[in-house]
Amino acid sequence: MSPRKLSKVVPYRLARSNAEMMKLVSLLCEANGFKLNIWRVMSAIGTYQSISPMEIGKLTTIDKAMVSRAIRELVDRDLIDRRADARDARWAQIQLTAAGTAVYEKMVAGIDALEKHMFGDLPPEKTAAFMEMLELIERRARLARDMVELNGKAGLARLLGHDAE
Repeated sequence: MSPRKLSKVVPYRLARSNAEMMKLVSLLCEANGFKLNIWRVMSAIGTYQSISPMEIGKLTTIDKAMVSRAIRELVDRDLIDRRADARDARWAQIQLTAAGTAVYEKMVAGIDALEKHMFGDLPPEKTAAFMEMLELIERRARLARDMVELNGKAGLARLLGHDAE
């Protein structure tokens, strides 16, 4: 059997690409005075306008404690408003303040510029095809993970094309 080139392994390449992009986004965050996880929380809020902490956690895959800390920091910095839900006091709705909206828009413009740099002069249809492939990979990975989590070793064996042991 010939040795396999790591550079040809999809999960490895995706992880490397993600790590490099996240380093750039982290530098952009630092230049704007906050950490990446704070931006991830703020980004979810800015994208959905009014959102609950639980929804933020699901969208960002950040644990509940970190979401709470990020919300506290953003409230303290007057970048978001946190209001108890009128129907259920256990829930809160979170929105950007005017200052938060300004920071959000500045960050989005920076991220758009980073993406433009990354994709360079690729034609728009290639960029669109790339995004479609990422969506497909993410969806299939999520379905595969769900199957393994639901069925344990038998699910993993089925995923790998092996007989259940």
